[in-house]
Amino acid sequence: MGIRIKRIALAVALGLVLLLTALLVRTARFTSRQLPSEPAAQLPVDTAAAAERLAGSLRFRTISFEDPAQREEEQFAALREYLQVSFPRVHGALGREVVGQGALLYTWSGSDPSLRPILLMGHMDVVPVEPGTEGQWTHPPFAGRIADGYVWGRGAMDDKLGVLGLLEAAELLLVQGHQPRRTIYLAFGADEEVGGAEGAVRIASLLASRGVG
Repeated sequence: MGIRIKRIALAVALGLVLLLTALLVRTARFTSRQLPSEPAAQLPVDTAAAAERLAGSLRFRTISFEDPAQREEEQFAALREYLQVSFPRVHGALGREVVGQGALLYTWSGSDPSLRPILLMGHMDVVPVEPGTEGQWTHPPFAGRIADGYVWGRGAMDDKLGVLGLLEAAELLLVQGHQPRRTIYLAFGADEEVGGAEGAVRIASLLASRGVG
């Protein structure tokens, strides 16, 4: 009985070795295949102006705190007004709703209502600056400075860049007269850094109540 078990174990081990060898050989022989594609057309983006708009958004202290009492609602309101001024075509052509605690939902209606819509997301809030570390910043966290080829400030990466980038794209497409075939939703939360209960969750519930999938 013991000899039989040993033979089975040996056979299994040998099978695994053969399988591993085959995988390694196939992996070594694998090569990528690049499909031919035309280069994308150069878009007429005013990068300096876009950088200035992003920098301006960083000057609003839209901080989400674990303690809701510390939240500065006037900063969030001021940022929403700033976006309206900065992207006039978006705010003239798209539907806009303030949802929950300052989240934004834009609706860009498509020409073909039979197509399922898409949802693009970002968030306007940022995490607090760790007390005592202000002097370690290359530039003040809420100065919104442009220097050395970069936009500096809290939120420049996470995630006002995402919000402003989507709005810049929509604004440019509207200038070019673009009309999407499918409806596009832009959803920007204002409390993502503390869980999104008043932003993403409420927007999801709102869309679900309207039968949007």
